[in-house]
Amino acid sequence: MVTCLYDQLTMEKILFESSKYLKVEGELFIPEEDPDMEQILFYQGYLSEVKGEIVGNKLFLSGIVEAHLLYRGKEVLDRAPEHGLIRKGADGAAFKGEIELPGFVADWDWQTRLTKICLQPETARTIKYQLELEVKLRARKNYQVDFVKGIESEAKLNTLVEQMVSEEPVLLTYTNREISNQFSISYPKPPVARILSYQVIPVNSTATLVKDRVNIEGKLEVYLVYLVLTEEGQEGGVEVQKWIEDNGGSIPFQITVDVPHTSNGLSINHEIWIEGVQIYSSHPENCRLQATIGAKVELFRAKPVKAVVEVSPGKDEIVDVLREISELIEVVEESERVIAVEKTLSLPSEMKNIRRVLLASITEPKLNCQLEDGQIFIAGETQFALVYQVDTDEEAPLLATAFWGQGEIEPITFGDYLEMPGVEEGMKARVYLNTNHLKVEQIDERTIKLFLDLKTRIKITQTKTLALVTDSALISPLDGPKPSMLFYLVQPGDTLWKIARRYNTTMESITQENQLTAESVVVGKKLLIPKKPWSPNNLI
Repeated sequence: MVTCLYDQLTMEKILFESSKYLKVEGELFIPEEDPDMEQILFYQGYLSEVKGEIVGNKLFLSGIVEAHLLYRGKEVLDRAPEHGLIRKGADGAAFKGEIELPGFVADWDWQTRLTKICLQPETARTIKYQLELEVKLRARKNYQVDFVKGIESEAKLNTLVEQMVSEEPVLLTYTNREISNQFSISYPKPPVARILSYQVIPVNSTATLVKDRVNIEGKLEVYLVYLVLTEEGQEGGVEVQKWIEDNGGSIPFQITVDVPHTSNGLSINHEIWIEGVQIYSSHPENCRLQATIGAKVELFRAKPVKAVVEVSPGKDEIVDVLREISELIEVVEESERVIAVEKTLSLPSEMKNIRRVLLASITEPKLNCQLEDGQIFIAGETQFALVYQVDTDEEAPLLATAFWGQGEIEPITFGDYLEMPGVEEGMKARVYLNTNHLKVEQIDERTIKLFLDLKTRIKITQTKTLALVTDSALISPLDGPKPSMLFYLVQPGDTLWKIARRYNTTMESITQENQLTAESVVVGKKLLIPKKPWSPNNLI
């Protein structure tokens, strides 16, 4: 007698994975209460309010990019010409687009990222915007694999077992949270007369699973550029204040994602980003931050797998084995790495010299991964902007911005080889990316050094196609019913395995006797049932 120990595994098969790009143009308008525009100094964008719908074989996308603009406006008495402006919601940079999808049924997952933004003045009251959006597409399909993990028998049977670590998908969800925080201008920095621009970067995020919820914790680094309030109550020069990890001033945040009916020990992959942000001064010595943080959370359950792939009988036994060709996804390696980018950059020739660096920003990097034996190469590029005070003898220093990744100026590129033993060509990599640190140091009046740390979580998998044993039986020619007729008429619901069990023979015996080319049988077909199984020497 044979006792099979059964097991099953839920797998996620990636049917399609690719990035598509949308390029969108439109116009923004300066509100009536704001001054006319003479020159754009700096801008950045935050992707928000993204909606998607699949109709037929097309994905229709729409949304808003919250545009932050710093420009030099028409001079007003007792006010500096620099002016900060936010266009969001119905007044933001709207986009629509459609993407052709492959024609098969699957669970589609898409994630949209803003990879490029360009704002150019058309008139004193209108701005032309150009956006590049990366849409990361993935088609998934879950399927169940049944297999035998072990066999118990008094007979002498030899089994060959395949062992690996696989994973079962548990949850994929997107969410966002509103963050509000008040903070003070640190002495000896002067008080605020008017905010011009700012940059908010989420760093050092971690995700943990506690009692049916995922807690994402991290810090917000804040860079604030503002006009100083003088003792006379007038607008003075430009100042910058930083609340960052290096000075202990970064602002903590937490996002909670409910994940009911889960258990501890799950693997968590997450990504976070800013969907919108506003900083305003409620008092010359205080500021309030309001931000929307978006998050993507994936949960997986690691599962050690032992699957029987071969059963060999002893000298005097005959064994029948039912197999099924299945694809198992093995997790080869999963680890966290930091990609450290250091770039020495020179100002474009047409830009004026730097007196002081004020602000720096990047767009979400485009990534490209390539697996080689024992290592992975991760390359990428990002758009970079630098706001600085111009080195001039004028009493009120002018502001200027240098852009990398626009016009004829190349974007910031990076690439790094990471050692990962056991990795081979042909495997697949998935990289989850979060910014860990952004810093700019001024070297001289024409040169800066950019420091960028990208925190990555890398998962390497490979697909194994195996003939898994799904059932097994020991055949005793002296036991069980004997066919009273030489032929058996196949009935609805019959399989070759069921017929072999009914007559205490093997599938191989029936296949050989009837010269069958496949294990499937057709209802109504007459099968010759051998009176005794084939001997072990004739079994494959």
